[in-house]
Amino acid sequence: MKPKKIVGVAMAASLLVGGCSAGGQNSGSTDAPKNEVSKVSLDKDGSQSKGPAKEVPGSRKGGTITALWRQDQVHYDPGQMQTSPDQTISELISRRLTMYKIDGDKTTLVGDLATNTGESTDGGKTWKYTLKDGIKHSDGTPIVAADFKWAVERSFYEKYNRGFPYIQTWLADSEEFSKVYNGPYDGKELGNDKIEVPDEKTIIFKLPKPHPDFPFAAALGTTVPVQKAKDSKEGLDANPPTSGPYKIAAHEVDKSLKLVKNEFWDPNTDPIRHQFVDGFTINFGPLPPEITDRLTAGAGDDKNATALYHSVPAERIDQVMNDPKLKAQVLDVATSASEVYSINTTRITDVNVRKALLTAFPKEQARQTNGGPFYGDLSTTLGSPANLGWKKYDLPGITDVNPKGDPEKAKKMLTDAGKLGQSISFGYSQQPNREKEALAIADGLEKAGFKVEKIPMQPKTFNDARDTVNNNLDLYWSSWAADWPTGVTVYPEIYDGRKIGDGRPNNSHFNDPEINKEIDRILAIDDPIKQGDEFAKLDSKIMEKVPAIPYAYTRRLIMSGTNIGGASVDTHGVLNFANLFLKS
Repeated sequence: MKPKKIVGVAMAASLLVGGCSAGGQNSGSTDAPKNEVSKVSLDKDGSQSKGPAKEVPGSRKGGTITALWRQDQVHYDPGQMQTSPDQTISELISRRLTMYKIDGDKTTLVGDLATNTGESTDGGKTWKYTLKDGIKHSDGTPIVAADFKWAVERSFYEKYNRGFPYIQTWLADSEEFSKVYNGPYDGKELGNDKIEVPDEKTIIFKLPKPHPDFPFAAALGTTVPVQKAKDSKEGLDANPPTSGPYKIAAHEVDKSLKLVKNEFWDPNTDPIRHQFVDGFTINFGPLPPEITDRLTAGAGDDKNATALYHSVPAERIDQVMNDPKLKAQVLDVATSASEVYSINTTRITDVNVRKALLTAFPKEQARQTNGGPFYGDLSTTLGSPANLGWKKYDLPGITDVNPKGDPEKAKKMLTDAGKLGQSISFGYSQQPNREKEALAIADGLEKAGFKVEKIPMQPKTFNDARDTVNNNLDLYWSSWAADWPTGVTVYPEIYDGRKIGDGRPNNSHFNDPEINKEIDRILAIDDPIKQGDEFAKLDSKIMEKVPAIPYAYTRRLIMSGTNIGGASVDTHGVLNFANLFLKS
């Protein structure tokens, strides 16, 4: 890889996609938000990285907002979290080197704890960051460069392989970075040839190969500063590092999380976040129907409540979206996520059986259990239209399958392959909407001659169980959105066979040497536009092997109480806590 220059500035991006408040009137709506590529720029000179954050019109201070979410997080340690709701909460309580600043339809990667998005003079091999003045941990201790070095070093520890792997992989120049260096807990550290800390305000990352995308990776939990003296080899789920505007005051596991103001957060150093309300209380357990009913009624303190991430459920959509008053409480957003049903290719090895699964899969019926078009557009590709370079393509017998399923055609395919009656172990999250969806999917597959065993799985641990290599399942739901606006964080993560492992997102366990080689070739392209075009072609090549069944380019209807102001979504498609306030 020999990039001649850093070409990340003003690149097309997939972080935020089209959205509107209350778009759509009914299940046949034509004014739905569009899933499209937006623009992200980098604040290289630091002019947009200074605080305080831009004022939100109509904002006021005071009060407590209640957020409702079906389940507690499995991890609060920034080295282990990865899901969208996890990241949203983490970004409110912990800052990192860089972060996304959203201003209307404009998104800019800025320096968060750093003065800018990083400096490199060698095409992306060396990245230097200078820390801002006045930044502190929630105990009042100054944040220093050594805290970032420790944070990155601990992320190499094998226990944390469920977190984001990019910086570790690049520093080690190996996907198996924990075998190269297994963290600092045995007394070893990364030398100055990897991470140099010349003083308390400067940290320099030295990579064996150029990675112009490094500023985007620096916005992930890997660079949340961690004090060595307060770290634990067992993890920081019970006491996550805090440097944001709020800190954890109380946490009853699986019941509630209470956040209060962090008095050591300085708004003059933060160009992104606000501290409008006195605190947040996140109540775990309510399911979408209950959340919607409470926000619809708006009784008592529920006018100060909001859904965190849940969409209005299918059975409430007509009620909410056909009532102008209720509709005004909804953010209707097309996300950058692409949902698929992953096929475990280590168990379903015959591509003809996988094609039969694709042919029989009742997308339309499954989507209807989730709200029809309000759930999102039915998909035919593995990647999202929000991805840089995405293009729709035609693969006869694959992209042109009947969205309602074609059981007779699928049955013939199974018969011809000698696999009629093929058993399918189908794992799904035991939530009301997924239960209904699973029934529709199993019915469609059984009509095609498959023998389906439905395996209900606990919602809180579904991802961890699914992401285990030996999960004893054949088919299961997966969703992926780019971790930053290039294909680097999509196809190499999901379909590179060298990245199969517990906690890794290659849920199909797909390993094709030709595809692996093609990924390496594309990663060596230094122009993100050309690289995006090649990733789009790669999508088609992977889909020929049918490692997954494309399902939906998702849409989300996030409802808030009538007294909630500043409602918008963040780069994960989750309610943006940083801008919320109470109107009165």
